[in-house]
Amino acid sequence: MKHFQIYTPENAPAPADETLKSLKGMLGFVPNVFAVMAGTPPVLAAFATLNEKFAETSLSPTEREIVQIAVSVENGCTYCVAGHTAFAKMQNVPDDIITAVRDRGVLDDPKLAALHDFARAVLTKMGNIEDAELERFLSAGYTAAQVQEVIVGVCTKVFSNLTSNLLGIPLDEAFAEYAWEAAPARKVA
Repeated sequence: MKHFQIYTPENAPAPADETLKSLKGMLGFVPNVFAVMAGTPPVLAAFATLNEKFAETSLSPTEREIVQIAVSVENGCTYCVAGHTAFAKMQNVPDDIITAVRDRGVLDDPKLAALHDFARAVLTKMGNIEDAELERFLSAGYTAAQVQEVIVGVCTKVFSNLTSNLLGIPLDEAFAEYAWEAAPARKVA
């Protein structure tokens, strides 16, 4: 990682220092992706707000982690796949779901499988999905509002995926046991 510093709550510029203090209080540490963004407080504020708003959606913690891991896998973001695997485990997302999403596999639950495929399609097709893809998502039990919630999740992860991939953000010790390498792509239906 060149030209970018990993900030702490003690040395980050205001108001980023307060955001980092809050994260440290919630998680017990500050993930490096946030710590790097702290060097540009408006960037950190934007990213923190996206994360907060995505957490407020009607999607369950499991559904949110499916979106975040799936997008990170598609973008080849080793940092974010490991990080969201850790967060998924903290929220008791079943291991078989985490593994399937990390491996671009198929989820056994039809509704979660539809979400997984929809999130990947929204990202890889830049929103230019077929009507049938949208209908599959809605027919699985999701709502029109949740279409937009998935979009917020995709945008949130693209933000951190770009940051992590471009800057080569080092993996936090807390995420190390969940290190990930990209597997071949599974075609989205």
